[in-house]
This record gives sequence, structure tokens and C-alpha cells, in this order.
Amino acid sequence: MALLALPILLILQTPAQQVPKATIEGVVMRVGTNEPVARARISIMKLAGPGAAPVQVNAGAIPSVMTDSQGRFTITDLEPGFYQLAAARNGFARQMYGERFPGRGGAPLNVVAGQSLKDIVFRLTPAGTVIGRVSDASSDPAAGVLVQLLQSRYDIDGKRTFQTVNAARTNDRGEYRLYWITPGRYFLNAGPGRSPFEFNPFVGTGNEVVDPGFAITYYPGTPDVSVASAIEVTPGTEIGPLDFTIQQQRLYRVRGRIIDVRTGQPPKTANVQMGPRNPISGVGVIFNAGTNYNPGNGTFEVRDVAPGEYYIRAFEIADGDPFKNSAQMPVNVVASDIENLVLAFGQGMSILARVVLHNGSSISSLDRPIRVLLSSSNSVFVNPPAVKPDGTAVIENIVPGDYRLSVLGLPPGMYVKSAVLDQVDVLQSGLSISGPVGAPLDVVLSLNSGEIDGIIVNREGKTVSGIQAVLIPDQRNRRDLYKTTNTDQNGHFTMKGVAPGGYRLFAWEDLEPFAYNDPEILRRYEQAGAEVKISESSKATLEVRMIPAGQ
Repeated sequence: MALLALPILLILQTPAQQVPKATIEGVVMRVGTNEPVARARISIMKLAGPGAAPVQVNAGAIPSVMTDSQGRFTITDLEPGFYQLAAARNGFARQMYGERFPGRGGAPLNVVAGQSLKDIVFRLTPAGTVIGRVSDASSDPAAGVLVQLLQSRYDIDGKRTFQTVNAARTNDRGEYRLYWITPGRYFLNAGPGRSPFEFNPFVGTGNEVVDPGFAITYYPGTPDVSVASAIEVTPGTEIGPLDFTIQQQRLYRVRGRIIDVRTGQPPKTANVQMGPRNPISGVGVIFNAGTNYNPGNGTFEVRDVAPGEYYIRAFEIADGDPFKNSAQMPVNVVASDIENLVLAFGQGMSILARVVLHNGSSISSLDRPIRVLLSSSNSVFVNPPAVKPDGTAVIENIVPGDYRLSVLGLPPGMYVKSAVLDQVDVLQSGLSISGPVGAPLDVVLSLNSGEIDGIIVNREGKTVSGIQAVLIPDQRNRRDLYKTTNTDQNGHFTMKGVAPGGYRLFAWEDLEPFAYNDPEILRRYEQAGAEVKISESSKATLEVRMIPAGQ
């Protein structure tokens, strides 16, 4: 028996076999030359997987490295998996590895155990600069105003909006300087904004007086963004001076109070915000009155509000949950102050969501929290509650309107199989709320999703890295079924969690981000997409032809 026990003891004492670590080596150079870029920062992030929307699992956990005098870098001790690399250096545009065009995403690196990936090359493009002067109607310098550089974007509904990519305040001469800008096409505006050095007669610091009557003005001097002039920032150049006159208008105040109807008392803390209902007309303008809230009586005040259509929203963080309490209402500011608004927590309609797994397993068996989200195209905000272990979640503070349903935080391989409210298929028809809802919203999740595995090739039949694969369902209204992912260094991609149904898969070499949400743009490329049918637990293998830039 002692002889028999000896091998067992030796097995128990044998240490677990270590998985060989991987290494990534590369170089950073100036685009168009072989000139090395020293002291560039290389950041690396591990991804959760190659699925449709890779989720970072340890952002910042892997220390960044700097390039040496020859522009070279080495990253060691990497576990097998998918990684995203980025290179940044002052004076250059930040770049993701495998990025073919700015802002189009890069190519994830698929790293296997013990692998030594070499010859990873970044070619950084010198950034640009925009300078100019902003003056008021009297030709005096407009000091302390906020100048923003904006870029056109599509939203989820295919509508154009703008995103602020750079901003600065004017100095005492009304001058501004926006630097280290990624080359591209932009719009420019100037408008009101709070300064930490704004004059306060009761405090001994700050001598800057910012005129509260300035209105958002787009270069070359118009309040109408539709007639604003675009500017082209080119690599390593200084654009300007782009001088323009900021317009003035009367501003107003919005006052009211917040009450929790369940207690009859004002909340202890509240943050009040106003945002434009039209995201184009009020780019970058959100008024925050959190410091003007009085918890003693629940009153709040938002100052210096320009005429326009807004949503005013109040939030309270309770029990550590930022989505616990909220209230909102539309506000139209025309030609006078707004008084006596009432934002009520605990008011509005509610819906009981019941979430189950198709195989009868408990939601508590999932290794992550999930939330039920209702969203609408008119910016109505509904807090997404976390689903409890018993599978229930109460969606509160719902105002009348039309909504889309999505479930956040689903693990890879899972999809929403069905969602029914009062015998209405919510996934197909959406959710229209006009009054109190008595029936529960029944949501069924399934693990029997499909998978798409494929490569993207160019016209010569060679695989292409860093290309976004876009999966669009035949049912174009099903926004929850849209999926995207980028090809890795081998031109390969994988999409998991694909719901059964018919799709087309597109691979544009260069398409403006989210432009495929515009039905008119998508219609031009309809026949260039690869058809694919997905059934439960199936796996489709595709070779997709890239749509060349400009085609």
C-alpha cells in the first residue's frame, strides 16, 4: 500500500504546469519616413474576447511602456488572449494598432501562449493646430469664452450630431489655440462656459469677467450650424487665424424644486442638469446646477440659459446606486424666466420586468449583473435597474413615449430571445407607453446563440487587418441585433451572441463611424453585403469582400 501511495503523493506534489508567457516587440516611426519616434507611450489593454463587442477586462492593469531612442518597445509577460495596443506622443495623433483611418478602430492582436510577436509598426501622423481670435459685437476681445472643435457623427438612429474633440478658453486678448489635433474635417464654435477664475466680488481671487450674454456662435459667425463653414486640419500645420465675432443674446433662469413623493421630503442630495433636446443646436452645452440645489427646501436654480428646447433632469445617488432616483421633464425657454417647476422622484409610471433563462436556470447563475434598459430617439432618459437574483427588476419613472428595449451586461454567447408586454412583441414593435402599465414585461434570454467566424479580403483576395465587420439584420428596426467587430492582425474576426435570423455582413475600408445607421447610406451598399443565415447554436464561416474607400 505504501508503494501504491507513493505515485499519488508525487502527483499531488507536482506543481501545476505554467502557461508560457508571450512577448510583443515593435517600433514607432513618423508617418512617411523611417524617422523613429522616441518616448512614445505604448498602452496595452486585454480584451474579454474576439466577440462582436470586445469588453476590456483589465484596462490599465498592464503597465504602459515607452519607446527608446530608436523608437523601439518591448512588452513582456503576456498571457494568451486578445489585446489592443495604442501609441501616443505629444505633437502626434494618437493611434490604435492596425488603425487604417483616424477614429475607425484598430486591429486586435491575437496572442497565443509562448508567442513572440515582432515587427509591430506604428506610423504616427503629426497633429495640427487651430488658432484665432473671438471678439464681441463692439470688436472688443471676448475673454474667457469656450471655443470648441466639433466633429460630425451619426447617432444610433442615423441622424447627424456633433462630438466635441478639443476645447480651450480665450485669453485676455480673445485669442484661442487648439493644439495636437488629429487631422480631419471639423467645425468650430464659441459660446458661454464657466471659468474657475471668473470674477467674484466676495472672494479675493479671480479678476476675469465673462459676459453672460454670449450665444453659441459657429465659425465664421453664425448661430445656425447648418450654414457653418467646415475647416480642414492637415498634418503638422497651423490653421488660422480663424477670427470671428461671437453673438449676444438675452439669457434666462430656470427655477423649481425637487420632491420625493414617497416621503414628501426633498432629497438630501441632487444634481440638476439641462441638456438640449436637439443635440445639434446645443452641442457641448449642458448646464449643471448641482451647486445651486438647497436640500433644506428642495429648491434649485439654473442660470444663464439661452432660449431653446431642453430636458431638465435631476439625479440622486442613493444606496450607492447612481440610477436609484431620477426625474425629468421638457422645458421650453422662450423669452422669460421659468419658475415653479416641480421634479418629482418616485413619480411616473413603472413596469415590472421578469427576466428568465430559456433553459429554466436562475438568473443568479450568471457571473455578472445585467440591467434592463428602455431608450428612445427623443432623448428621454430612463434609469436601467439591475435585475435581482430572482429575475425581477422594476423600471421606474417612465414618461409617456416610444421606447426600445435592450439588456445590458449579457455574457458572450447570450441573446434576448423574446420580450413580451401584454401580448405585444416588444422586440418587433417597440414599447409604446401612454398610461399606467399593469402587465409585466417578460424577457427570455437564451444561451443558444449563433456565431460567425470569418475573414475579410481585398480585391486581390488577401486578408485585411483592422477592418470593421458590421452585421446588420434583415429586420432593420432591430437595433439590438446590430453587431460590429474589427479583424485582427490576420484579417480574422469572430462574432458571438448572434440571434437566429437573416443578416448581411458589410466590411467598409473607410466609412464614417455609425454612418450605416442612416438608411439612405446603407441602401447604396445593399448588394455589397454578404448574406448569412443564423440558426440556434449554429456557426457560420464567411469570406467577406472589403468595400474599398470611395466606392
